[in-house]
Amino acid sequence: MSQNKLIEPVIKWSGSKRSIAPLLARLLPNAARYFEPFVGSGAMLPFRPCETAIAGDVIPELIALWQAIRNAPELTADEYAERWRRLQREGHTAYYAIRDSFNATRDPHDFLFLTRTCVNGLIRFNSDGAFNNSLHHTRPGIAPERLRQTIRAWSAHIQGVEFIAADYRATLATARAADLVFLDPPYGGTRGRYAPNTFDVETFYGELERLNCIGAKWVLTFDGNAGERSYATTLPSALYQERLGLPTGNSPFTKLMKTGIDAVVESVYLNFKPATKIANQVLDHGQHPARRRVRADVQQARLFG
Repeated sequence: MSQNKLIEPVIKWSGSKRSIAPLLARLLPNAARYFEPFVGSGAMLPFRPCETAIAGDVIPELIALWQAIRNAPELTADEYAERWRRLQREGHTAYYAIRDSFNATRDPHDFLFLTRTCVNGLIRFNSDGAFNNSLHHTRPGIAPERLRQTIRAWSAHIQGVEFIAADYRATLATARAADLVFLDPPYGGTRGRYAPNTFDVETFYGELERLNCIGAKWVLTFDGNAGERSYATTLPSALYQERLGLPTGNSPFTKLMKTGIDAVVESVYLNFKPATKIANQVLDHGQHPARRRVRADVQQARLFG
């Protein structure tokens, strides 16, 4: 596989770190194993500093979809193509029929189709656990052959990844001193929006402390601001050694609600001190959008490197 370009996303996911993945990758030290317990769209997976990885999430259908992409990319592409063509033939009724099917069966191929055709790619579940976002009427969904190429690329990049449907603490249960953890938990203001959960920040702080005690390194994207709204949750200073602020794009929620366009600036915490030169480079690119358009030939400078 080529190591010189950022891969097109395969799973649409709000809050994805794709826009800053090349910058965050500069902060990742070498490790024996890589852990990502809130995997979502997996934007950081191609940039992991080692091949062996464990990725988890509490949404079983998401994990089943990642496993399908890894193990059966052609079948996964075929299943999307079948649903996409049905949408083109039948219109909006096909989308809602497939949504009903997903809510009844939790089929990961239905889930992929929904992520690529729902409004703004927002994954939303109601209080009963049913997917409830609507069809994005003005977009036909990504063309099947284009998505097939993306699925193949991702499948190749995630062959060393074990995907597990689990709480973040269970995903991290085997982490050791030589390991690296990338953490992207839900904002305090949005937790529960994607699926009913009981994410407790104090429990999360306890897990960070445990990782510190065993000597594992971690990088955490956590709080921040979206326009005038703040999702700041003061991380106890004893837990981390470095904090950086990076813009991650515009909020899809204000776009969806048509209340404006809010720029999101996210805090990045590390429990280790990165090299000063690297930290300055990350901040410099993050604060100068025109300069942080990393060229395709250097966007993915390290893959298992």
